[in-house]
Order: sequence, then C-alpha cells, then structure tokens
Amino acid sequence: MDSLTQIVLGASVSGAVGIKPFGRKVLITGALLGTLPDLDVLLTYQTAIEDFTLHRGFSHSLLVLSLFSVFLYWLILYFKPALYAHKKSLFLVIFLPLITHPLLDAFTTYGTQLLWPLDIQPTSWSSIFIIDPLYTLPLMFAVIGLWFREKILRWQKINRIMLAFSCAYLVLGQVQFWNIQQKLTHDPIAKSDHLFIAPTPFNTLVWQVLSYHDDNYYVTFTTAFNDQPLSWQTYDTGRSLINSFDSAELQRLEWFSGGLLRFTEQDNQLIATDLRIGLTDYYPFSFSLAEDKNNWQEIKSQKMPEPVINLNKLTELMRFLSKI
Repeated sequence: MDSLTQIVLGASVSGAVGIKPFGRKVLITGALLGTLPDLDVLLTYQTAIEDFTLHRGFSHSLLVLSLFSVFLYWLILYFKPALYAHKKSLFLVIFLPLITHPLLDAFTTYGTQLLWPLDIQPTSWSSIFIIDPLYTLPLMFAVIGLWFREKILRWQKINRIMLAFSCAYLVLGQVQFWNIQQKLTHDPIAKSDHLFIAPTPFNTLVWQVLSYHDDNYYVTFTTAFNDQPLSWQTYDTGRSLINSFDSAELQRLEWFSGGLLRFTEQDNQLIATDLRIGLTDYYPFSFSLAEDKNNWQEIKSQKMPEPVINLNKLTELMRFLSKI
C-alpha cells in the first residue's frame, strides 16, 4: 500500500494499544514503525529486475519483523527499565505496526514475501488497490482525532471502530474476489492455470480479470454483482519471442509475476511487462532483458519508461463503467 496508508495504520494500531499508558507520542512511534519496512526502496541492487523483485522481501518477512520487534523491545527496556510497568503494551506498540504493514501489502497485487527467506512465490491476495481512499481516510480521521483529542475515551472508541471497519473492508474485498472467481468457473475463456483477478484503481467495486494462455491473454471487467456474460478483449502474450531465450533474470521475473508476462520487441530489445500491475495500455513495470544480435543476447536489465496515462485508451474500462 502507499506510504500514507501504512503511516496511519501504524499510528492507529499503536494508538489502540498504547495511548493510555504512553500518551499521544505513541502515534508518532506507530507511524514511524508502520512505514519502516518500505525503507528497503532505498537499497539499490545490480539490475532493475532485482530492484523490482527484491522489494517487499526481507524487510516484509513476518519472521524478520517478529525477531526485530523482540530485539527492539528488549533494547528499549534495557535503556528505559521504567517501562517494565507497561511491558505488554510496549511490545504491542512495537510489534503491531511492523507486522500489519506486510500483511496489508499482501492484499495487493504486487506480491509480498511474507515467508522470506523461504524461496516460495510472493503472497498476493489481490483484493485491494495500492491506493484506496475508503480504506485510508477512516483511519486518518481516527488518528487525527486521537492527536487533537479532548475526550480521549470517545476517540479511543472511534479509533477501534475505524480499525474494525478497515478489517471489514479487507474481508469485503476478499468476499468479492471469491464471488467473481466462482462465477468465472462457468466461463470457458477463464479456464486457465493463470487466472488473475484484481480491483481497478481506488476502489473494490470494479474488477479486472485476466485469463492467461500460452499465445494469448484475455482481459475483461466485471463486478461481484454482475450476472451478464463477460466481454473479453484478446491480446498477444508475445511468448514466441522467447522460444530460444532464457536467463536467470527472466526466470526470476517469471517466478515473481506468476508467469503473467507480455513480451514485445522494441528498438531491437526484448521487453518483458508485468501484466498484474496496471490496466490495458498502461502497465508501469516493463524491463529490457536482451538485445537482438542475430539471436537474443542477455543484457543487464533496465526499467523502461512508464507509459503516459491516457484515459481515452482505456476504452474497455470506460465502456464498462458507463454501463454501471
């Protein structure tokens, strides 16, 4: 999720367990810890694909963050033994903002390596967009109220309600995801080992569905309440371009994306695009993998410039929205 959301979530959960013994300064602690895992973006790796696939890795591991929480907890108690009187609340103030960060990220489409260092495919429950105001604003409202509180008990109650609402919103997204998934079992185009379902930007009402096959992938839009036949658009996966090419970076990208890649040739370079993140005509994560020198020759991957957002090109989405 975006940094603002992680900040207010961290502040909210810390406030829920620690504002009574520690005061409003606990909101700052929660906000800082809530955004801490994303500081891995400051690390620079050797290639663009490493930057892409190693984000949300060790810094988002439930094991690493749990151990770090214990270490930080004992470190604080060592220097401030007076806090032993509130040691349970202290641990929760540290642990909850750190651990809720990757768990929330796992509900998005990017992929979060919750079980790092185990070499398994990143977790992506794919039921909330990376920016969703309906999730973020209630938490922000509660945190601002706690900071400027005049009636602390009232705002503690409001904060708990907003946290419950945020959890319910995530559950609602999962329910819609499962509902759409069940409806797709009757659609022949959706019969694929690589079926991808994700909410469209800033909401959980309209969903994009991508059915990936060897030579083609199919895209449509729907809602959990839609009972009409789906209208699919067909696109070329471009996999014929890599019949004689393989590399460690390609394998890494295939693993990270679950194989949902489109391949194109541009300026004598082989380009791989992650189809999970973005919409038709706007996919922000594309990488150069090889150059055409009679045969593909591996190169150090580079991230391609992001396409310009042009709403006029998102014809299928706009057409679907007009019918709602």
